[in-house]
Amino acid sequence: MLSFRSRVVIIVLGMVIGISSLLFTNDMAEDVAEFIANHLKNNIRQLEGAVKKLNAYYMLEGIQPVISVAQNAIKDILNETQPVPVTIEKIVGEVSRTFNVSPADIRGTKRNANVASARRVAIYILREVTGMSMEEIGREFSGRDHSTIVYSLKTMERDMKNDQHLRETVSDIIKNVKA
Repeated sequence: MLSFRSRVVIIVLGMVIGISSLLFTNDMAEDVAEFIANHLKNNIRQLEGAVKKLNAYYMLEGIQPVISVAQNAIKDILNETQPVPVTIEKIVGEVSRTFNVSPADIRGTKRNANVASARRVAIYILREVTGMSMEEIGREFSGRDHSTIVYSLKTMERDMKNDQHLRETVSDIIKNVKA
């Protein structure tokens, strides 16, 4: 990852090359560049994209590169790079919809076959997608013990090896949750 100072220099140079440097002061360029550099930290392509948008706003519409314009220019880039967080509720909700069991039952203490099966799937997906610890997962499911979560995960791994339909179902749920 580039340092903050390097990002600012890249942005300022891109703005000066793209727009006549007589049209705005260095203070204006510096402020806008610092704003963009504070928000776009992942890679140089994002910085270039933001600078190109600022240049296009100026050349096509005559809009000076100020912070409000920079906010608009980087809005799309930020939305693309920041995935929607996967929550416990989203996972439990998707599993409950798939297995036609209520979220309360999945998190609760009922032990009938399809509730227990849905609960194991939810526990497995939580562990795979979020990387939560077994203790944290146990707390989410009515305070279940760590060893219960370990047993549930091992059962799911064994069942998924032998059951193609279960593997596909879990894969579909994970895709839906991440979408």
